[in-house]
Amino acid sequence: MADIEQNYQVKYSEKWGSYLQQEASRLDKYVTVESNLSGKMVAFDQFGILNFDEKTTRMTSTVLDEAPTTRRVMYPHIYSKAVGYDEYDGKKVADMDTPISKTIEGLRAAAARCMDSVMLNSFLGTNYQGENGTVPVPFAPEQVIAQDYTDNGSAVDTNLSVAKLRKALSMMQKAEAWNDERRAYGDELVLACTSSQIAALLQEPEVSSFDYNTVRALVEGKIDTFLGFRIIRTEQLPLVAGTRSCVAWVKSRAQFGIWDDFKVKLSVRDDLDEALQIRAKFACGACRLQEEAFVKINCAE
Repeated sequence: MADIEQNYQVKYSEKWGSYLQQEASRLDKYVTVESNLSGKMVAFDQFGILNFDEKTTRMTSTVLDEAPTTRRVMYPHIYSKAVGYDEYDGKKVADMDTPISKTIEGLRAAAARCMDSVMLNSFLGTNYQGENGTVPVPFAPEQVIAQDYTDNGSAVDTNLSVAKLRKALSMMQKAEAWNDERRAYGDELVLACTSSQIAALLQEPEVSSFDYNTVRALVEGKIDTFLGFRIIRTEQLPLVAGTRSCVAWVKSRAQFGIWDDFKVKLSVRDDLDEALQIRAKFACGACRLQEEAFVKINCAE
């Protein structure tokens, strides 16, 4: 007689689960956004800084200077993704439905991560300016805080530190990229870093008990401020040979543009035996509007 164990059944879930992932953009609230853009590029024309010349002689000829204008441009990045299901997939998964809603949720989450990536790559990478938008503008080396920066003692490679944050704040204040008046107008000072940098801040001896509680809120997934910076945790910042490049910016100077917002279309593909196609698309771009409003902070991990 057969043992009953041979007749044991496997019970499968009737609901689709999801992998852990970043499901929404973490940066879009901390940049300047323009929507419904069009064209192969979008230009942002800006007026520069004027300075007076001292008059030292009488009745001299007037000298006309050119207005100090610049043009920073932003190019679109176009993305699409299509997922298909055979016409009989719904029958073959038996008690489970075809995961159409989960597919749409997954595409929306992927788009949010991709938009954050476009922003970070543009804020840290080469931008373009000029009449035709062809003049490259690499990240300014004088706007980079070295991995071994310290404001006292010998230089030594460190993760994110209070000293580095103080330096970044000082650089922006010296360039008049940031001041209290800008905050009064609704502007913000933003820092994008990873969980590694937040953990490093928690170990800083200079952090008081009050500040410790403030930074601890970041570990718990809450967005908070430290030394005036709105700190945003993202795990998409580049890590090269043990060096993590974090970036701080002034919100009004960080430009994000949307040519085509996230859209999903469901269609039946007659050319594929009536398979169901779920296709999503969007187009966006980003750029720095002013170099002095960005600081790259290199951190050792």
